[in-house]
Amino acid sequence: MNKSDGPMIELGSLEGQNTDRRTGARAFNPDDFESIRLRRVFAYAIDVVCIAVISVAATFVATILGIISFGVLTPLLVLILALIPLSYHTLLVGGPGSATLGMRFMNIRLERLAGGPPDYLIAFVHAVVFYLSIAATSSFILLVSLFNPRGRCLHDFVIDVVIRRVPLRS
Repeated sequence: MNKSDGPMIELGSLEGQNTDRRTGARAFNPDDFESIRLRRVFAYAIDVVCIAVISVAATFVATILGIISFGVLTPLLVLILALIPLSYHTLLVGGPGSATLGMRFMNIRLERLAGGPPDYLIAFVHAVVFYLSIAATSSFILLVSLFNPRGRCLHDFVIDVVIRRVPLRS
C-alpha cells in the first residue's frame, strides 16, 4: 500500500468528515469499538439462552414427531436440531437488523468493511467459520481479538467484517 493511497478504513476523529477516501463509505471511529469485547461476550451469552429456548421447544416438537412416525423421522429431526444455532445467526445477522437478539440488546451489529450490512450468504459463512473455529480450537481462537484494536476475531478477518457499537437513538 502506498502512502498516498492511505488506509482502507481509517479511524477518524469525532469531528469533521468521517468517510473513507477510496470508497466513500463511513469510516469507523474509535468510539465504535469501546468495550466491544465485553459487549460481544454478553451478546453471545444472551444468544446462547435464546438458542437454548428455541432448541428446547424444537426438541419437544421433534420428540412428538418421532413418536408419531415410529422413529422414521428421528435422523432428519436430529439434523434439524443441529442446524438451529446456524440458522439463528444466519437469519438474524443477514436480516435487516444485522444483529442477533443478544447483539441488539448490547447495541452492537455486524458490518462489512467495504460498507453496508451483510447479506444472508455472508452471515451464513460467518456463522459456519465461527462454529468451526470454536470447535477446532476449543474457543482459544477468540484470543485473536485481544491483539487488535477493534476486537475482531479470526472469523471476522476471514469474512472481512467488523462488529461495532450502534449509536443510541433518543
